Amino acid sequence: MIQVYNNYLTEYSSSLSRYSSAHKPKELKDIYSRIVSLNRHSAYYKLDLSKDKQFFSLTLKDAALTLSDKLKELSGVLLKPAVTSGVQSSDPSGVSAKLLFPEQNTFSEPISVQVHSLASPQVNRGLFVPSDTEGPAPGSYRFHIQTGDEDYEFSYKITGNSTNRELMNKLTDFINKSNISVRAEVEENSSAGISRMVLHSAETGVARDESLRFIIADSATPAPGFPGLVSYFGLDHVAQAPANARFSLNGAEKESARNEVLAGRDLALTLLRATDEPVKISPKTIGEQTITGLQSFLDGYNAIIRLSQNGLPGNRRSARLQNELNHILSSDIGKLQSSGIHRGEDLTLSLDPDTLQTSEAAKQLRELFEEPDGMLARLSRKMQDIALNPMEYVDKTIVTYPNTSRAGFNTPYNTSVYSGIMFNSYC
Repeated sequence: MIQVYNNYLTEYSSSLSRYSSAHKPKELKDIYSRIVSLNRHSAYYKLDLSKDKQFFSLTLKDAALTLSDKLKELSGVLLKPAVTSGVQSSDPSGVSAKLLFPEQNTFSEPISVQVHSLASPQVNRGLFVPSDTEGPAPGSYRFHIQTGDEDYEFSYKITGNSTNRELMNKLTDFINKSNISVRAEVEENSSAGISRMVLHSAETGVARDESLRFIIADSATPAPGFPGLVSYFGLDHVAQAPANARFSLNGAEKESARNEVLAGRDLALTLLRATDEPVKISPKTIGEQTITGLQSFLDGYNAIIRLSQNGLPGNRRSARLQNELNHILSSDIGKLQSSGIHRGEDLTLSLDPDTLQTSEAAKQLRELFEEPDGMLARLSRKMQDIALNPMEYVDKTIVTYPNTSRAGFNTPYNTSVYSGIMFNSYC
């Protein structure tokens, strides 16, 4: 007998968790009381202990103990305060968001953002002119570009005959190399043989007391009556006035010169297009540790479900185990789905990380797993019942029903059948 004990101690001690390797005196007393109650209310039965039934009951008890430990670990993870680890948008194509300080932030409640219109730059589109026709006459030209309080003077000298396209390309480079907040480019219609210059402000939006981002005008021409470069190419024609972004933040109307805005101290929003409906920006409060804990719990639960379905072919009482587990989950199936845990047609559970990464999901999970009589507590009690008497889910023949009316009536050693299975081959 000592040899048998040492064998099982060596075989199972390495797999024991911190929950199963030690018990408080009160826990041991509770287990004893449950065994006494179980013996008192159990029938006396005849059991055909085939090898398949022995293996099934051993595996079922081990799976129940494993899931019980995983439930305790998960409870410890969920008791930790929620930490915002990221942010998500219900419509990333309309509004994207990111945390400015991921390691330390105060963003904890969802916000709604509806974009009415985006901020836009000022665009000046010049006149189309024949691309290969000779441009303005040689000479010294001057023009200025005013941006806000700054006024930039440009001097340009045409020394020889140049085509319109050549001159526009040179002017474009000249303006872009000046490093002011105006960008220039040449648009060309090759089929029509025409080109034009386009200027646009580097920044979007406009100050409240202004209507334009920049003003461009001629300052001097080679001689009286000569058109300046601005008027010749039509660079002062404003095709699109600058506009500020208009949006609603939690119902309050807002305006911004840029499409990148701050919502509080920790959240940066990027407005990408006008939206018909408010876009919900939510914190991701479930960390990797919680996801790992939940997945471990689901793996343990699914192992018992599959064991009840395939562990012992022809065993009718396996259906009872499925029904009991299904009953425990059924009252909270709505909360499970809204928190990212879905039950399939085969009764197994799966995890949806995208749904899980919301503050609402975190709240639902805490209600499910932390309430005194919540799903976690009910599953834990059921796992303890299975671990105490896995033979309850094996087909057997009832010989005598319990006589609970008789004081002190018990069926002693009823749960010892399981222990006998382990030692059977050694005796």
